[in-house]
Amino acid sequence: MQDIDLDLLRCFTTVADVQNFTEAGTRLGRSQSAISVRIRKLEEALGQSLLSRNSRDVQLTEAGRRLMPKAQQMLQASERLMADMRAPVVSGALRIGVVEYLAPHRMPELLQAMERHLPGAELSFRVGLSSGLMQALKDGQIDLALALHDPEADGSLPVGQDPMVWIEGEEAPAQSPEDPLSLCLMQGPCIYRTAAEAALGPARGRARDVLTAGSVAYVRSAVASGLGVTVLGASSLGPGVRINRALMRAYPLPTLALGLHGRDPRRDQVAVVLREVLAQQLPGAR
Repeated sequence: MQDIDLDLLRCFTTVADVQNFTEAGTRLGRSQSAISVRIRKLEEALGQSLLSRNSRDVQLTEAGRRLMPKAQQMLQASERLMADMRAPVVSGALRIGVVEYLAPHRMPELLQAMERHLPGAELSFRVGLSSGLMQALKDGQIDLALALHDPEADGSLPVGQDPMVWIEGEEAPAQSPEDPLSLCLMQGPCIYRTAAEAALGPARGRARDVLTAGSVAYVRSAVASGLGVTVLGASSLGPGVRINRALMRAYPLPTLALGLHGRDPRRDQVAVVLREVLAQQLPGAR
C-alpha cells in the first residue's frame, strides 16, 4: 500500500487556498514547475484529477473538494504530533496579542495553529494594531505580543518576516505603473501606507485614494472586489487577490520583521513555537 507524502498534500492545500500555482510557489518558496510536479504526483498516486486549471485561476474538482478537508486534517495531525514531541512545554494561562495585519483572512486558522502547538497552555488572544498591542503589553493586559520587531528593544525576539507586496483583485484588470493608481490604504499612521507612499515617490501625486479604512481586513476585501490596489504583507495573499508584478518591479517594497515582545519568563519558549507556526502556516512570510 502506497503512503501519501505530506509534502504533496501541503502543496495541494496551498494551491487550493490561493487558487494559483505561481502564488503557491511563492508561499512555499518553490518554483511554479516544482509545485506542478508535486500536484501531478499526488493526482497519479490517487488516480484522480484534483484541480481544474484555466488561464485565470485554479478550481477544485469534485475529487479535490473531497480531499481538501482530509488533507487539512492529516497536516494538522502531523503538526500536533511534531508539537507534542518537539515543542517546549509551556503551561498556565497565557495572553498573547497578535497584529491584525498578519494573514487577516486566515487569522482564526493561525490562532488555532498556535493552540495546537501549545497544548499545555490556557491561551487567550487579543488581535489589534501594533501600537495598541504594545500599549496593552505595557499596561499588563497581555503577557506577550506578536508585532513589529524592534531590534533596539531588548524585549523583542525576531520570529519571522512578512515581505510587503502590491496586491490587486484577481478578477480586476491589472493596473500599470504608467497609469494613475487607484489606492486602497489604511488610515495613517500605518506602516503599509508609509511604505506605499515612499515606494511611489513622485508618482504618489498621480495616484488617487479611493478608500481609506481603519482595518486591514476591510482594505483587503475592498481590493479583492476590484476597487483598487494596495500594499500588504505576503501573508495576505490568498483567494480574491494576486500580486501585481509590474508594480513590484516599478515600486519595490521592504520586508516587515516580526518580533515577540514581552518580559514573561515563557517568552523564549513561545518564540520557538511561533517560528515553527509561522513557517508552517505562512510559508510566504518567512
